[in-house]
Amino acid sequence: MYDATAHPDWSQAYASYAAELYDFVRTRVPAPEVDDLLQDVWTSLSTTLETQPIEQPRAWLYRVTRNRITDLYRRAAARPPIQDVTDYDLADAASSLEPYSDTLAEDISAALDLLPPNQREVFVRNELNGETLREIAADLGIPLKTAISRKGYARARLRDLLRETYADYFGVE
Repeated sequence: MYDATAHPDWSQAYASYAAELYDFVRTRVPAPEVDDLLQDVWTSLSTTLETQPIEQPRAWLYRVTRNRITDLYRRAAARPPIQDVTDYDLADAASSLEPYSDTLAEDISAALDLLPPNQREVFVRNELNGETLREIAADLGIPLKTAISRKGYARARLRDLLRETYADYFGVE
């Protein structure tokens, strides 16, 4: 159990500023995040008080809270948006592709066959077999930049060779 007498500054700061800080945060942060953010702020206060005194606890709390809010929004901006796939039926999607699957595979295979052997090998090993370009370069005894170039040339050539297939498959002009 927490002993408030061990950290009187913490309990005094909490009693003085908890409601005020809660109101500050709830106007700036989505409801599900408010309690977690405040818990993080109060934990930081407690941890800091173990090592140093805080002369102006109100100012310190607001500074830390604003920083946590900024961090929250930065993390949210860095994450890709969540896509709702509950209505997406994989069986329907797969069945809609069935008429094209054989033709598509044949077109891709034919395009790969038209690549120069050194480009085809790097592309297939990287994209289809999952090997890293660094591993491929070491295995082939070529510089990494050469492997990168070969893959780039292969991608550009495949893009040109498969442009019509792409247009037919996705119905674009």
